[in-house]
Amino acid sequence: MKLSALTLLAFAMLLTGCGKQQKAPLPQWVEADSAQAIEGRIARDFSLPFAEGAAQIIQDHPNLLMADIRAMADSGLIETMWIDEHWMMFRKSRRNFDRVNREYNDWTNRGWDASPERMAYADSVIRYSQGQLADGGAHRVRYRFTIDVPYDAAYKGDTLRVWMPFPREVERQCDIKLISSYPSEYVLSKPEQSAHSTIYFEHPVVEGDTAHFEYVAEFTGLGAYFSPATIRANIKPYDTEAPEYKKYTAFDSPHIVRLDSLANAIVGSETNPYRQSELVYDYIVKTYPWAGAREYSTLECIPKYVIESGHGDCGQVALLYISLMRTLGVPARWESGWMLHPGELNLHDWAETYYEGVGWVPVDVSFGRYTGSKDAAVRNFYSTGIDAHRLVANQGIGDEFYPKKRYIRSETVDSQMGEVEISRGNLFYPLWEPHFEIIQQIPISL
Repeated sequence: MKLSALTLLAFAMLLTGCGKQQKAPLPQWVEADSAQAIEGRIARDFSLPFAEGAAQIIQDHPNLLMADIRAMADSGLIETMWIDEHWMMFRKSRRNFDRVNREYNDWTNRGWDASPERMAYADSVIRYSQGQLADGGAHRVRYRFTIDVPYDAAYKGDTLRVWMPFPREVERQCDIKLISSYPSEYVLSKPEQSAHSTIYFEHPVVEGDTAHFEYVAEFTGLGAYFSPATIRANIKPYDTEAPEYKKYTAFDSPHIVRLDSLANAIVGSETNPYRQSELVYDYIVKTYPWAGAREYSTLECIPKYVIESGHGDCGQVALLYISLMRTLGVPARWESGWMLHPGELNLHDWAETYYEGVGWVPVDVSFGRYTGSKDAAVRNFYSTGIDAHRLVANQGIGDEFYPKKRYIRSETVDSQMGEVEISRGNLFYPLWEPHFEIIQQIPISL
């Protein structure tokens, strides 16, 4: 059911000041000013006093001295920032320490420690694509997504506006059905309206009550595998005048940028788009280990951040891959949503690369090379394939929401946890709780 014109008018009246009343002070993390919001998020990320963070790391590694910690901070292995005349450490530094310091781990490349279960997910899609398996290459998924917003006196008399990620109509995701929702009135965005697929709700604040929003939906998610032999046999020269080619080789975001020196150093004289992708893929998975991420909204250019910091999470290395491929004149784009692997439910981001004569091929740089597998197809699966345990909500970054959001988003690049705002500002993540629950996930035959 779509939102009524009367409901939308009531919210518009709130925005324009109709029905003024004495307002309670805004709690921390209600963000009305974008610049102040970013400043606050940076301070939140770098909230660990240097001496306290150093003590935590030394507790884990008693052989280290304070001088060693300072040297690592100077070299960038530990992220720090000068805030209010004090050196502050990134709040995730302790758990990131072993991940980004090679002498404290056995890391060789992304995917080197893949579990047997993860290898089996890849193998099932490969064999399904070859007609050797009846099911496993597709899943029918039913899930529930909820957001709860605890009451604050500052919200009294206001209306909550809520956006939740919703399955997007893409080639590997079909038969999408909304089963139920609360509130019952909603707006579903369409693919042409935004790169971010959302279901939108609004509801008046009820004094003293935690506001609850939820929906239940179903979709069919498909894995995909393009064998290297198939790509090599069918790839053709690009039509560089085609609109889609121009769109997906453009540098249309602060986070998709030209990286000529690095791209040329990686591929050398190689001109075949598929081989270029493989070289870029290998460079990233062997060079940049996974580490807990800073808020994306606080980074001016994510690919350059990965290069300078020497690490990145899934979305950060995906944006580095996309930037490098577009620099080489190869169309590449963003996809993201959730990974639904049993026991590994989480946010996740990846990419797609377009080969003329083949189509869009999924590329998950973060999953890397499964070097523990004896099967070459499984080892290399994620540079030309993707498993069926995915929910795709986004096909692009930093787009406007539909309906449009008035204030800065909590996640300015992507859309996976949802967004909440009132007439006085954005409600940043600490002010509400999202929850994703898989009700049923069944392998099916198509």
